[in-house]
Amino acid sequence: MVELGPGPGALTQVLIERYGTENFSCIEIDQRAVQVLNERHPTLDVIHSDVLQVDYPTLQSSLSPNSPLAVIGNLPYYITSQILFALADASHSTAVRTATVTMQLEVGQRLVASTSTKAYGILSVAFQIYADTRLHFKIPNTVFYPKPKVESCLVGMSFVGEDELRRRLDGVRPSDLRRVVQMSFQQRRKTLRSSLRRILMEVHNGDKNKVNDIVTGGRKVEVPAGVKARAEGGDKFAIQQELPEEWGSMRPEELKPMQFIELTRLIYGEEEDKENYELGVKVWRKLKHGKG
Repeated sequence: MVELGPGPGALTQVLIERYGTENFSCIEIDQRAVQVLNERHPTLDVIHSDVLQVDYPTLQSSLSPNSPLAVIGNLPYYITSQILFALADASHSTAVRTATVTMQLEVGQRLVASTSTKAYGILSVAFQIYADTRLHFKIPNTVFYPKPKVESCLVGMSFVGEDELRRRLDGVRPSDLRRVVQMSFQQRRKTLRSSLRRILMEVHNGDKNKVNDIVTGGRKVEVPAGVKARAEGGDKFAIQQELPEEWGSMRPEELKPMQFIELTRLIYGEEEDKENYELGVKVWRKLKHGKG
């Protein structure tokens, strides 16, 4: 188990009382907090580092080589999304399997948001593909000191893992998916036909006829054999994966997370070896964060 940003250790104390320190590590950037933790808990493994710069696959192989990491922590509001994206990248190699974290309520609501809602966006799409995500309960601001201006919540995430993620993507590259999702929601009030035209022009070397053919539904969107087989087998994720023919006239918040996978396949294509292709080391997190 790894606690992110324990500070002086209020939550850490509770966790140690319950689980001990043998299989428990903390990552803390503040040197003063590190010193306090070391003094209070001499047997605790305290890693002096920035949670955004940590190489989680390497950390997992060092701390827990036989099982994925379980992450816990009170996430700083101003970097919550970037921490979550770092964990998503780590799940490409199944370095992280679960995360139980507190965060700003607004961010938690984005993670579990349904289509056609104001909260639905990039976080919703990514984490409904990558994980089983649940907002367990709200936390009033009165329980924190100093009291923040916003409410918080406890969120639990169980990442699907490398193999299941490959099955869901079925040859689609995560880096391509990220670009399509980000470009779509950067102009969320525009139709997908408009917001994705630049990507389509780049991919198809400026061929306007080909681009128009794609966005007007002239190119039939076939359901891949692997996705079709999973849907016929009752897989709830695959059942909802087919891309609507009228996708070009839709806005991004109308498209389900699994349909973004098929939209990405339509634009960028897919890997031939769907069972063994590289998912990537750094896809969702910023280039300046971590290795890769």
